[in-house]
Amino acid sequence: MKNLVKLLLVVLFIFSCSSDDENGSNPEPDEQNSVRLRNDNTFGNVLTNAEGFTLYFFAPDAKGDANCLGGCADVWPSFFADNLTLDAGLEASDFGSITRTDGQLQTTYKGWPLYIFSNDDQAGQINGDGTGGTWFVGKPDYSVMIVRSQLVGRDSNGIETNLNSSFEPGDEDTFYMTDDRGNTLYHFSNDENSNNTFTAPDFSNNSSWSIFHTGLENVPSAFSLSGFGVIDVFGESQMTYKGWPLYKFGGDDSRGDNFGVGFPVAGVWPILNAETELAPEGTVDSNQLFEVTNIGASAYLFDFTDLENPELQLTRGVTYEFIVNSPGHPFFIKSIESTGTENAYNDGVTNNGIANGTLVFTVPSDAPDMLFYNCEFHGSMTGSIIITD
Repeated sequence: MKNLVKLLLVVLFIFSCSSDDENGSNPEPDEQNSVRLRNDNTFGNVLTNAEGFTLYFFAPDAKGDANCLGGCADVWPSFFADNLTLDAGLEASDFGSITRTDGQLQTTYKGWPLYIFSNDDQAGQINGDGTGGTWFVGKPDYSVMIVRSQLVGRDSNGIETNLNSSFEPGDEDTFYMTDDRGNTLYHFSNDENSNNTFTAPDFSNNSSWSIFHTGLENVPSAFSLSGFGVIDVFGESQMTYKGWPLYKFGGDDSRGDNFGVGFPVAGVWPILNAETELAPEGTVDSNQLFEVTNIGASAYLFDFTDLENPELQLTRGVTYEFIVNSPGHPFFIKSIESTGTENAYNDGVTNNGIANGTLVFTVPSDAPDMLFYNCEFHGSMTGSIIITD
C-alpha cells in the first residue's frame, strides 16, 4: 500500500511539471512602457524611452513644432511611440504627437517635441544636456523652461515688430524664460528687488499682466535654482528671478508668443534669461517717501508735519511712495475732490485706494496741475496735491 501511494505521488509530480512546461513556467519579462521615468543621481526624475535612453527638449521648439531637421536629426533623432504606455507618475494628458515638416511623427510632452541623443551610447547616459545651450534633458518637474526664438513685440496700437535682444527693431533669435509649457514670462521694468509695483490690490489689472507662480522644484541647467524666489503680493504668491517678479501677458495668444516685449512700447516689459541683471533695490529719497496715518475719521496725518490734511507738492517725472497705515480709510489719489471710488487718478499710480500698504505714484509728464487725496468714505479726510515741473 505504501509503495502504491509513493507511485501515485511520483506520477502526480511528473504530470504537474509537464503541465507547467506546457503553460510556460518561465515567461518572458513584461515589456517596458514606451515612456519611462528614471531617477538620475544628478538630474532627478528624467524621461526615457522603453530601452532606457534619455529623452530631450530643444530650446528652438518654442511654439511646439520641431526645428531639429536634416543633419540635426541625424544627431538628434526624433522620438515617436505609436502605442503610448507610461510609467506611474506620468499623465497621458501631458503627451501628444505632431507631424514634422519632414513627414515624420514625433511624440510631445507638455508640448515639447521629444528627441534622443545619438551620443548616448548606453541606456541611462545623459551626455546631451546643455549641448549648444539649446538641448536639455527631458524632465516632468521643470518649474520653468528656456527657449530660443525671434522676439515679436506688439505695441499698444497692435503693430508687430521684430525685436532683437536689446529690444530694438531687428532679426535675432533670443534666449528667454517660459513656464513649463512654453508660455513667455516677463518682468516689469519699474519693479524693484522682490517688490511688485504693478499689481493692484484687487487684482483688477491681473488679466493684462498676471502674476506668475508655480511650485519651485527644478529648472533647466541654463538657470541656477538659487536665482529664484517667492514673494507675497496681497496674499498671493509670485515667483521671482534675480529679484524680478514674474508675469504672463494676457495679450499672448498661444505658447511661444512674446508680444508683451513690445507693449505698450519696447523695453517696458522685458523677457528674462541667464544674462538678466539683478533687480534694483528700492532707493526712495526721504523727500519722496510719505508715512500716512489718520485721526479717527476726521483727517489724514503725514510724518513730515503736524498739520492735518496738509497740502502736498509733487514733481512731474518723480516717483513717490505713500506708506499707508489707516485701516478702514482707503487712501485715494483723485482728479476731483470726492468720496467713493469714482474720479480716481490712476495714471502712474499703483495700489490706489489702499488702506494698509504702499501706494506708489510716478507723476506723469502730463499730470494736471492739481490733484487731491481722499478717504473713500469720509469727506473730511482730504487734501490737495500741487503738481509742478
